[in-house]
Amino acid sequence: MILKRKRVSLVFMQKEISVLNLKKLIGFVAVTLVGAMVLAGCTSQDASKSGTDPAAATDWKTGLDEEVVTALSELSADDRTAALAQKSCPVSENPLGSMGKPPKITVKGQQLFLCCTGCDGQIRKDPATYLAKLKKKK
Repeated sequence: MILKRKRVSLVFMQKEISVLNLKKLIGFVAVTLVGAMVLAGCTSQDASKSGTDPAAATDWKTGLDEEVVTALSELSADDRTAALAQKSCPVSENPLGSMGKPPKITVKGQQLFLCCTGCDGQIRKDPATYLAKLKKKK
């Protein structure tokens, strides 16, 4: 540290930096880092806790037929994630999205997807059988 004109300053890379300017610089760097973390999506939540896989969010189309991608694109991001996890209709066992946008229904308090509205009647007649099928697949 060098005392000059009753000011405390530091010499950094052959330049004099006053303590006041150093505090401003540290504040700027701290705000910039926090802002960058927020924009980058860094939070205290772990991807496994939030229920989404970052890789799945960007690569969900990989390996799917074009018609399935088109149909699943019509769903919200949360519904699409759930449909991708379920993979197939519990009634017909057709891939979700293979017959258009998969309808979302609630059976015995559980939300699930079907390949088409035609499967709705069957699952409502015997929900236990089809819910058990879904449970086995998980």
